[in-house]
Amino acid sequence: MTRGKKPVAAIDEAKKFAEKMGYQWLENPDPALAFDLFIFKPEAACIVRVRQTRYRIDPDTIYEKLIPDDIREVRALPFPPWFPKEIWLRTQHERAWRRLRIHDLSVGEIEWWGPDDYTNPHAK
Repeated sequence: MTRGKKPVAAIDEAKKFAEKMGYQWLENPDPALAFDLFIFKPEAACIVRVRQTRYRIDPDTIYEKLIPDDIREVRALPFPPWFPKEIWLRTQHERAWRRLRIHDLSVGEIEWWGPDDYTNPHAK
């Protein structure tokens, strides 16, 4: 498993962000599995691992070099290969999430500046 403490505050922020996008979430009850949240809504579902780094992320960053252990552990999760897996990454000084879609052979950043147009009326 990745070293360091679990980013509890970042996970709480990720839950709120997921709710603003219309997702409901469940926390991972099994510490042996390398993800933090299962997010879902009628048209989509995803496994999410939340990570925070102290360092600024260069626009040309190769994520496989920045967070190789996290990527390897998310790829090894016991879910079907077609099931979406993401790492939500943020730095201490940036308030935006970097949403990384983890594929078997690559990592893609899903670029967006905020939640989609849907607002969950039950979000707190």
